[in-house]
Amino acid sequence: MAINPIAGGQVTARETTRSEPGGEHFASSLARFMRDVNQDQIDAAKQIKQLAVNGEGSIHEAMSAMNKAEGSFRLLMEMRNRLVDGLNRLLQTRG
Repeated sequence: MAINPIAGGQVTARETTRSEPGGEHFASSLARFMRDVNQDQIDAAKQIKQLAVNGEGSIHEAMSAMNKAEGSFRLLMEMRNRLVDGLNRLLQTRG
């Protein structure tokens, strides 16, 4: 079996058919979740900057935003670890 080289450019998810009406593709869901995690990180940084530099806002809101961002990031890392583990197991079963 020939292996084709990867062409340069942007990598996108391959379009597949949906199994359920109104469902979302896994790649789309993952990309949306990553954008949400990134937005949580940005919001937390803005809250901290506003509190530290401008002296505006409350410590409670800043800590709450930081905790939300940390929880989102930990969940993303756990999802990544489980995906990698699943792929490794799948590759081991082929061998």
